[in-house]
Amino acid sequence: MGKRKLKLFVWIVSAAVCLFLISGIGLIWLMPKTPENELKLAREALNLAQKSGAKEYAKSLYQEAKQNYDLAMSSWAAQNERFILRRDYKSVHSFVNLTIKKAIEAEKKSFQQIKNTNSTAKQGIAKLDKKVQCYNLVYKQMPLPASVSTTHNKGVMKLAEAKLAYDSERFIEALESYQQADLWLSGSNDKAEHLLKEWFSNYPKWKELGADAIRLSKGGHKIVLIDKIAHQCIVYQNGKVLRVFEAELGMNWMGDNRHKGDKATPEGRYRVTQKKEGSRTKFHRALLIKYPNDEDKERFAA
Repeated sequence: MGKRKLKLFVWIVSAAVCLFLISGIGLIWLMPKTPENELKLAREALNLAQKSGAKEYAKSLYQEAKQNYDLAMSSWAAQNERFILRRDYKSVHSFVNLTIKKAIEAEKKSFQQIKNTNSTAKQGIAKLDKKVQCYNLVYKQMPLPASVSTTHNKGVMKLAEAKLAYDSERFIEALESYQQADLWLSGSNDKAEHLLKEWFSNYPKWKELGADAIRLSKGGHKIVLIDKIAHQCIVYQNGKVLRVFEAELGMNWMGDNRHKGDKATPEGRYRVTQKKEGSRTKFHRALLIKYPNDEDKERFAA
């Protein structure tokens, strides 16, 4: 091959290589940029939202973020099926941006919700502890209906569950248990308070009966006064306290005796009609009273 032909061959080969390189560079320049880095950022944003508790405390926002991420992945897969120069990742980028936006919102809301739920549950549990203390101090010794006691006990158990969940940082569970406990404990306390107020509406009558008993004792008679609230049996003579005994009352001691078998202690003024002792009574000694008196009969008839 002559020198001239050799130079021509080298020139042709060089031109072909240059054309190939230029075409390759052009193809690379024309190829759309793949969204791997953006998808990675979206995954990281989702992971941070999940770690913040968004799946539980910001469910709606977290689900939106997750759905947008799934759409981004589906769109990416669909574009990868197309010819390389015809791929368009705009929709992928759009879904990725929405994923990151919603994930950040979910993370912020989750932190705020945890803070609010924590505070509400903590304050609520403290409030219910006081209700339980009030019940034990004021109402527990009252002969309450079984339904009230049962409701109170259910509330105490649910409150214990709320405390356990709170200590384990399961704040939503703690809040739900607190709210149920609140319904039961408030219900039992309100019912007990209503019964107590209703019973104490007779206080003026009790005061009058007590004053009459003490006045009658001033004539030298021995008067036995039963204080149902204090559970005391007080003996008066000449207007002064002679003796004080502890008194056991019927199981249903609150309220007046209404009918046989209701286990209530009568409220009124009664005369001792008979004394019993020895084999005449199953107790050591007993005083029989004239019950019902005329007032009781009138009330029963009414």
